Amino acid sequence: MNEQLTGLPATSDIAKAQAKRLRSALAPDLMIGHSQALELIARVHGEQSWGRLNSLIGVPTSDTSLTGNPNGNAPAMPIPSGTPSETAKSPALPTNHVEQRVLQALWHGLERARDTQASAKTRAQTNALLKDEVIATVSVEGWLDTLDASLGGMIFDMGSENLLKISGIAAVSRFRRPKVRDTSVYGFTGLRPASFAAILIWLERLGFDTHPDAFYEPFIADIKQAKYVDQDELTCLWHSKEKKRFQTREYFVDATTNITNVRHDVVKGRGGLTIEIARSTDPLGLIESLRIYR
Repeated sequence: MNEQLTGLPATSDIAKAQAKRLRSALAPDLMIGHSQALELIARVHGEQSWGRLNSLIGVPTSDTSLTGNPNGNAPAMPIPSGTPSETAKSPALPTNHVEQRVLQALWHGLERARDTQASAKTRAQTNALLKDEVIATVSVEGWLDTLDASLGGMIFDMGSENLLKISGIAAVSRFRRPKVRDTSVYGFTGLRPASFAAILIWLERLGFDTHPDAFYEPFIADIKQAKYVDQDELTCLWHSKEKKRFQTREYFVDATTNITNVRHDVVKGRGGLTIEIARSTDPLGLIESLRIYR
């Protein structure tokens, strides 16, 4: 494994930045989606898929540190910076705190939001993704690219990890069953199909035309016949039965950036949504908070 990890990007953000630069370098002669660029970056680094590369990035090079090998030493735990008293004094961030890049990506996405149409490419992408029990989170970006490149770009700009955080949708972990002599396992995190659809529903309720029904249509019949369903399956079920406009109340704030000269604006979004934005009047246009409601 040590040889396999040599030369890999230090973080997934670096790999994603490489993919973005690759897209820019190929355009306009060859237009590819960000998910395709990620797969190409994975091949450049000697891996068969982005999911595989992403699972290896940042992983310690010792097999024992991955699994707690009973025949080896326990992995060293990182020592937190600062004294215990300094750590205790750090104020807790509000639950609706998000990074500045998330606010920027979301706001620019709302500005560009428009009607879209599910195409044959969208349906083909859906069929391909539903072949797997767990879908890579980054695939949300590629699926949205089939509707509107600006939607996929918004997810890229905010980061798929942040998308999970602000939407409240949880990823699941899956591990390849180890053989008798194995001392390590290969694992990854991703989204179950209903969770993938729940993200699309959440984005739709923010005013984005994401066509969640185009994704959950192949498996909604199974949900309707099930005796018990989980939260994301229930979200799909309710969405398929909605006869009136849904309620939307979301409030995001950057609690760590010091923003001055803040101006408050109220604008109308798609589908009757109201958007309140508090942002700086300086050239950077830093956003203090974003409230979206109907």
